[in-house]
Parts: sequence; C-alpha cells; structure tokens
Amino acid sequence: MQILEFLEDPIGFIISNLSLVQPFLLLAAELIILLIIYAISTRGISRRLRQYGLSGEARTGIVIVFRLLFVVVAAILIVNSFGPDLGTLVSFSTLIGAAIGLAVAQAVSGMVTGLYILIARPFRVGDYVRIGQDEGIVTGITLNYTKILKPDETRLRIPNTKIVNSDIVNFRVELKDVIKDVAHDRFKTKEVEERRLLTTALAKLKGITHTEIAYRYTFDLTLNFQFDHLRARDNFDEICEEWADTFVGAPTWQVWDTTNQAIIYKFTVLADEPQDLIEYISDFMDQLLFIYRHPPSAEKHEHTEEELEADEESMRAPE
Repeated sequence: MQILEFLEDPIGFIISNLSLVQPFLLLAAELIILLIIYAISTRGISRRLRQYGLSGEARTGIVIVFRLLFVVVAAILIVNSFGPDLGTLVSFSTLIGAAIGLAVAQAVSGMVTGLYILIARPFRVGDYVRIGQDEGIVTGITLNYTKILKPDETRLRIPNTKIVNSDIVNFRVELKDVIKDVAHDRFKTKEVEERRLLTTALAKLKGITHTEIAYRYTFDLTLNFQFDHLRARDNFDEICEEWADTFVGAPTWQVWDTTNQAIIYKFTVLADEPQDLIEYISDFMDQLLFIYRHPPSAEKHEHTEEELEADEESMRAPE
C-alpha cells in the first residue's frame, strides 16, 4: 500500500512520512559526501605518490588500503543511521577491523615501511645510495621492496623492513651547495696548482645546466705502513688529475685515520650522473690500488727532509 502511495505521489509521500524517510535521506547525503571526499582524496594521493617516484604497484596498494578505510567509514555510517546502541557499534567496528587486519596484515606492514621511506625521504628513485653493505642506483620503490642496480649490474631487491633498520648513505647533493663549497675552498687556498684545479672544477660545475643535483661519492683506501706513502701520495695526485675530465673535476683525497699498521685515506669523487659511478669507480679504484702490485722495495725514492717530516706527522694516530 505504501509503495502505491509513493508511486502515485512521491513528494507528498516523503513529506507525510518525513520522520520515516529522514534517516535514509541523511544516510544518502552522508554517503554521497563520503564518495566525493574519497574520489578527490584518492586522485590527489595518486598524483602525489607519482610525484614522489613510487611505482604503480606501490601506488595501487596504498590506494586499496585507503579505499578499505572508506568502506569501514561507510559501513559505520550505515549501521549508525539505524540507531544502534554503543555496544553494537563497537562490536561491529571491531569485527570489521579484525577482518580487514587479518586480510591485509602483510600489505599494511609493507605499506607502513614504504610510507616511512616516502615521508622521511632518505632517498628517491635515481639516487646513488649505500644501504648497509649494499650500494647502487635506486631503480624503484614498491610497497615491500626497494630495487637497487649495483655496480656489477646485479639487480637487488631489498625489503623495506630491512631498510628501516639499516644505515643509509645517500650520495646525492645539491649542486648549488657543491659550487659554494668549491668556491670557498678556492678562495682559501694559496697554492697555485690547487687553485687552478679548483677553478677548473668550479667552471665545470657552473657549466652543468641539465640538473640541479650531483653525486659526491666517498670511499676509503687503507695502505700498510710498509709502503712508501710519499710515493703513494704522488701516485694519488697523478691519477686524480687523469680522471678530472671523466668526473666533475679531479677527485680529491685526504688522510682520514690511522691504525697500528696502516694509514686510511678517504677519496671523494663528484659526478653529475649516478651512472658515471657505476661505470668508472671500479677502474678508478683499480688505478689507485696499483701501488699494491708494486712492492715498495722495487724502487728507492729519495725524499726531502720536509717531505719526511710531513709524512711522519700524518702517520701519528689522532689524539
């Protein structure tokens, strides 16, 4: 009978039975508003995740979890519109939450770690990084894994849960900061040759217009005290100068630390593309290690008193 009345005069039926229809109208309005918010939010989230460089798999997974949250909210609105008591609502919400938790526990775990990497941004796709003992170019970030292209062309997938507990070194630097540092060093130095090298490097840096970032890579080289360190340092200078055109300026070195048996040198290489580190670092290291393949007794070199004193000073363990 009510159905016939509604079909004959829908508006009149709604007005005369407003108290009966009102909960349904409010529910319909709430669900429409929720749907609009969902559509706008998911579109905005997808666009932002794409800007951050997340893969399609990661974006889809996050949107699915976000969609499940909206389903839960919609279910609560539907149940609440019929006026259940608080106990019923809590029980229903707990049931829904437990079901979703069991179904997507692993996905949520991966999403949380993926979101941490996304928000903290320790690295992004295209960066050259060192994660624990592994290093290479980041080629992708998914919900559960970060993909790395290693220097030996091996493609490694590191679980995000492992990354959050590992030491991370990102070799990406802002080009403007590098230019500022080089200009400062050039202003401070009084040595003609060093000033010339810094001037060349500065001009090369300012000539880079295709990017605003560079990659400052560092590594250590340990030489036993039995080697002729003055000869090794001359060798370092010559080799670094030879690589000036390959990298952004000549690589640099410094005495970094000492042990009871060796001196540790730290080398710094600046590249404008991470792929340059993949291609050339191995050959550069090979040349530096040439000293190991030639015993120090093979040749005797005469050194000045000043050189010997400077060498002895650098070999002293830091206090």
